[in-house]
Amino acid sequence: MSRHKSSVRVFDYTDYRKYLDAYYKEHKARNANFSYRYFAGRARVSSIGLYKDVVDGRQSLSRRAVARFSEAMGHSKRETEYFEAMVFFCDARTVDEQKLYFERMMACRESKARKVDASQYEYYSCWYYGAIRALLSFYRFDGSGFDGLAKKISPPIKTEQAKKAIEVLQRLAMIRKNPSGVYEPCDRVITTGSLQNDQNVLSLSVVTMQRNCMQLSAEAFDRYSAQQMDMSTVTVSVSRQMRTAIKEEIAMFRKKILNIAENDRHPECVYQLNCHFFPLTDPGKDE
Repeated sequence: MSRHKSSVRVFDYTDYRKYLDAYYKEHKARNANFSYRYFAGRARVSSIGLYKDVVDGRQSLSRRAVARFSEAMGHSKRETEYFEAMVFFCDARTVDEQKLYFERMMACRESKARKVDASQYEYYSCWYYGAIRALLSFYRFDGSGFDGLAKKISPPIKTEQAKKAIEVLQRLAMIRKNPSGVYEPCDRVITTGSLQNDQNVLSLSVVTMQRNCMQLSAEAFDRYSAQQMDMSTVTVSVSRQMRTAIKEEIAMFRKKILNIAENDRHPECVYQLNCHFFPLTDPGKDE
């Protein structure tokens, strides 16, 4: 099948439904005769409405349909591999599956492709990136003595990891050298906020980081004294309406903590705050 050039690049997307929507709109604008029926014929699929149903989220693409859609859109081998990984990434049911297919997407991505989502994932992939970034708000570091920087983190990391963290943070414009030649954060505080279910890459990035932080939280019992930390749990029964109210209170509490941290002019230590609120029984389906 002949290849048709398109300004809609598959590598610029991480949501295959948005990609298909943009692809269709572009070709429809170019050619009024382009239609779902026409595409179904090119892709050799029997369902004329499959394309529209997929874009609207009513259906997903099977592995066979992915291959036929790619062929119909004239994808190269690398584009086909990326498109397939993107479909499975968006439809993945577990975090581990998401991570697997997202990393496959990044392996296929061209160097000229946009790096926003990939950079976001890179920042949240290692818990100590954020720790070092926060540490630089009060610890003077000019790029020498990476061994000392690594030992400042608890639990300690390797010297090579500290070097990598500085390189990544600087490349992502999250830290910079001030006129004195000392590294400092570009902003005082970064928060993940709440997750939006349709933002697949953001969700994967944040969940990856949060899982790592939960592990650190469990290990903290053996690492610090009661005076150095505060751990508490509470188990309650709530309605769906009150669940929403509690989540709003947690969000307000998080903002208050951020405000306190932003106004602290003499920080001495980096702390991690995890707010965990999750069901211990079947929550049922939300409306």
